Amino acid sequence: MKSRKLLETYIPIVDFIADLVGPNCEVLLHDIVDVQNSVIAIRNGYISGRRLGCPLTDLGLELLENKSYVNQNAVVNYLSRTDNGEKLRSSTYFIKDETSKLIGMLCVNILMSPDSQIVKDLADKLMNAVFANSVAANTVVNEKVVESLHSSIENVVDSAVEKILEEYDMPVERMSIEEKTAIVQRLNANGIFKIKGAITKVAGRLQTSESTIYRYLSTK
Repeated sequence: MKSRKLLETYIPIVDFIADLVGPNCEVLLHDIVDVQNSVIAIRNGYISGRRLGCPLTDLGLELLENKSYVNQNAVVNYLSRTDNGEKLRSSTYFIKDETSKLIGMLCVNILMSPDSQIVKDLADKLMNAVFANSVAANTVVNEKVVESLHSSIENVVDSAVEKILEEYDMPVERMSIEEKTAIVQRLNANGIFKIKGAITKVAGRLQTSESTIYRYLSTK
């Protein structure tokens, strides 16, 4: 409860950023205690179609699993994409308690547009001003989409699976046991199995059984 009250102090910041940057800027506050219903505050959610109670993203789960927040305070300037294909310039700030334990994430997503560079510069200055003590951050400089913004648990899982399958130049039915094992273990490393029901969905996508997915997970 104490961490939730601390998180709720960031809700005015969600409103502040959204009001300052404008309607092309989506701002969300995530409580990472429940990754399936993590959004506790949101402004301009029409951009991605998300609302209160929506899940953490595929990238959010990955950051949570690989503990990126331990040595940095934010990940900034990476590309994300909505369900309808809109690209956004995104940044995530890690919210920690007095013991440096991660309790939430503040995410800012700005629609790509002819004036997006101006808006991005404004947002960067804003983030620096609001979080003046957060000097350690990781800036993603490549132009590859690294996050998918979905409103449903099912789509978060599907997106995580598809992102890895795109790296394989063959249909699922032709994949070897070793390849499927590697895929499952990467999904596990990315935190996707924190989501209830992910085992079932991954099994269906890889055309195998749930028991086989568990076996792949236990393979060293």
